[in-house]
Amino acid sequence: MEAIVASPAPESRLGLSSLARETRSLLLSFLTSNACPLEGLPRGDGRTVLVIPGFFAGDWATTAHLRAFLQALGYRTETAGVVFNIGPTPQLLTRLERYLVRLSAEGPIDLIGQSFGGVLARDLARRHPDRVRRVITLCSPLRVPIATPLAPFVRSLLWLYDRDWLARHAVVEPLGIPVTAVYTEEDGVIDWRGCLHDEASGGVNVRVSGAHVTIGQNPQALAAIARALSS
Repeated sequence: MEAIVASPAPESRLGLSSLARETRSLLLSFLTSNACPLEGLPRGDGRTVLVIPGFFAGDWATTAHLRAFLQALGYRTETAGVVFNIGPTPQLLTRLERYLVRLSAEGPIDLIGQSFGGVLARDLARRHPDRVRRVITLCSPLRVPIATPLAPFVRSLLWLYDRDWLARHAVVEPLGIPVTAVYTEEDGVIDWRGCLHDEASGGVNVRVSGAHVTIGQNPQALAAIARALSS
């Protein structure tokens, strides 16, 4: 079970220094404006988009910028009310599945997951392909074991996680629906090479510049999301 995470390889340059860099980026994001101009971007048609926050994050802050951007484009954005995402606990998995079923009652919806939220989005799409139109992942690990300097911390939480979910390791196979991965080679939390879709199986990878923790307000990432949702 612990194979879900692994310590990063030396060549990945991930560690305490990369986590410190990510922390600086997050603090700077509170002092600067990262508004993404809407001009020239395809507009939404009122479709529903469920946004899932990353590990140790919640809807209350980390996805607010992204949701406001999507609403300005004309999408209906929804959350599952995740206050604090500590990983694939039975409670979180049940909550996400319940919201997906409710929101897709009138037709398939789009899923956007930030960091580990993208792992959860892919798992939802795998189990309910008739309810999901497209998945967009933002700096999300797609291959196991997940290489991250947070591996020791994640291992300490394994006892809280859903055993069936861990056994499935649902992050490794093509989904069979449109998927877009937005990633950055400057990622200080996840080895970016593990965030890439298999393009031979229909996945699309979009490279942007910037940090892992601010991907949800990165203007390049937001523009990529707008284009992916319109296709």
